Amino acid sequence: MTSEHSLPECDSPPDYLGGDPVAFGELVMRYQDSLFAYLGRMGLSDAECQELAQEAFLRSWINRSKYDPAIAAVATWLFTITRNVALDRLTRRSISVNEDELVDQQTDLSRAANPQHQYEQHQSIDRLRQALATLSAEDREVIAACYTPEIADTSAMLNCSEGALRTRLSRARKRLATAMEKLDKPHE
Repeated sequence: MTSEHSLPECDSPPDYLGGDPVAFGELVMRYQDSLFAYLGRMGLSDAECQELAQEAFLRSWINRSKYDPAIAAVATWLFTITRNVALDRLTRRSISVNEDELVDQQTDLSRAANPQHQYEQHQSIDRLRQALATLSAEDREVIAACYTPEIADTSAMLNCSEGALRTRLSRARKRLATAMEKLDKPHE
């Protein structure tokens, strides 16, 4: 499933492949926000998103000699590395709420111009993260990938056909909706 809203692909600069740190810095600047957003859609905390994006960029730098433009565009290659880093994290442990992040969120709320709106926004995000945490890593990855406009060829990144991708996305959406409904119901 290709994204209609994807950024124009940039060819991998030869300087980056040759080890030029300036070209690598340009690659980081171009894709860092997109990687953070993608990881956030997988239900990861802001701190985890930053940590995992850094790990993905580091791996892309270390393994730049393995990049083959005939196989994938730079963005697809980078998001695939990011996906693998995130899946490693998700399968190693379940996501837990970091108490320090909750304190930081409460501090941010007290400084906000409209604390009620900010509180409701944080509650919605927290509810979505809780629901995502109940999904399998595979469901999270398909949802995150399909809602990341910078990924030009989602089916290639997830190594499946267009039809399989649509089926996986439909099933993952249904499981997410069910998880959200369960959060809304009082404990019985």
